[in-house]
Amino acid sequence: QPTICVSNRNITMKIAALLALVGSAAAFAPAAVSKTSTAIKALDDMAGSTAPLKAFDPMGLATVGSEETLAWFRAAELKHSRVAMLATTGYLFNAAGFHFEGQLSSDIAFADLAAMKPIDAWAAVPDAGKAAHASIG
Repeated sequence: QPTICVSNRNITMKIAALLALVGSAAAFAPAAVSKTSTAIKALDDMAGSTAPLKAFDPMGLATVGSEETLAWFRAAELKHSRVAMLATTGYLFNAAGFHFEGQLSSDIAFADLAAMKPIDAWAAVPDAGKAAHASIG
């Protein structure tokens, strides 16, 4: 009669292979479908929503206030995104060496600001210029 020799290592390998197969089967299981709220559903129909993230609202702002509030949020988002794009373009132009000719104030030229790091350049802007900049918008 033949003798069957089973080692602990052999059993451990078979168990590990079985667990790996069971774990990989979870990748093919159907995902749970959650229902969207009516506020998020309203975002799908809103002009300007595009695929793939039609109802992207990570902070839940669509549920705050009324339709007028949502319209105000949209207008503010557009305004701030346009200002950010303009600021990025200005930063890139300045980094490429382009700058305005002339003086910013009696003792600061635009060319001097172009040679500074951004935080140092902001510190060199006179207070009246900072106040004018902050009052825009």
